[in-house]
Amino acid sequence: MRYRYKAVGKDGLLQKGILEVSSPSDLKGHVRTLGLSLISYSVDISCFFSRKVKSQALMDLCLHLEQFENAGIPLKESLIELRHVCSAPKLQSILIEVIKDVECGLLFSNALAKHPSVFDSVFVGLVAVGEKTGNLSFAYQHLFRHLKWVDEVQAQTFKALRYPLIMAIVLLTVVFILMTVLVPGLVKFIQNSGAEIPVTTFFLLSFSGFCSDHFFLILAMLGILTTLSVAFFKYHPKGHLWKDRLLDTIPLIGPLRKMISLARFCHIFAVMFGGGIDILQSLQSARKSLKPGQMYAALENAETLVREGFSLSGAFQKVGVFPSMVVRMVKVGEQTSSLQKTLSHMKDYFDATLKRNVDYVVGLIEPFMILSVGCVMAWVIYSIFLPLYDTLSTVDY
Repeated sequence: MRYRYKAVGKDGLLQKGILEVSSPSDLKGHVRTLGLSLISYSVDISCFFSRKVKSQALMDLCLHLEQFENAGIPLKESLIELRHVCSAPKLQSILIEVIKDVECGLLFSNALAKHPSVFDSVFVGLVAVGEKTGNLSFAYQHLFRHLKWVDEVQAQTFKALRYPLIMAIVLLTVVFILMTVLVPGLVKFIQNSGAEIPVTTFFLLSFSGFCSDHFFLILAMLGILTTLSVAFFKYHPKGHLWKDRLLDTIPLIGPLRKMISLARFCHIFAVMFGGGIDILQSLQSARKSLKPGQMYAALENAETLVREGFSLSGAFQKVGVFPSMVVRMVKVGEQTSSLQKTLSHMKDYFDATLKRNVDYVVGLIEPFMILSVGCVMAWVIYSIFLPLYDTLSTVDY
């Protein structure tokens, strides 16, 4: 639960803020740790609408931590300062917990690991490497670039799906209004005039009547089918694999999904391996960044093969989800002892390819959706408005 509070500091100045705690008593304890005296508090109703820490907040955190680290400011003082300037209430509350853990002697990476919903294995792993090497500034730089890339990929994915989703909603809304409101009235008028109803109009009328008479049944069936499908794909042992195969069969969207997963895996793997994390842990963290499915299962097999003594290129070739060019690049990197540089090039290759593919898919989907809307409207015009025009032309005014 999030609470808005008012408190007064030792200097007598009034301070306001938001904290996410489990109870009012915990709120009072947290406020005391900040050196403040609580005056009043209330439940923040915005907590029911947004509870996720955005990538931008984490990017700002990494950027400020890097600046404080380069300036020689101790970690505890840096976190206290960041807690005051942080605009995300959930991150504010988590930073209070992290500060308390650091004060108790816990490593910064271990304190972050206690909050996996905000700090994933990539974040924690790179901070841990920075602590071991004594170069936290380098870890923060890597994290900032990684979070920026993740944000860009999400924006590209949204860009690819935004237009078709909007057009699909508009198309379904138009068809629903036509079938339930406009078409029945126009067809009734044509029938009353004694004019002959064309075959296409008859089919349209039947479809419209079915939608109007069984509207709630259709909604109920759609809801039940959706619920059963979600439950099946989520709880069946092989549901994730079947769902992945089904989505991969969708034209344009399927190949784009594979490219996004490959780009995400290669980027995270390159970032973690380049940050000094061993190859197995890097593979595992990169795999966990993906949703369960065919690629997730293939990468689990790749990890097993590497543990059994296979080279990275050999494991990638055996699981069969990587393009042959990527396998050759990794193989050359292993042979020339420049795997880190090769992975960096591979990451750049997938970043550029992903952007090009997103633009290509969006460019193809837009005219396809426009054509679909045009076909539906042409069917309605041919089935209703042309017979209506013929009927009106026979009316004696």
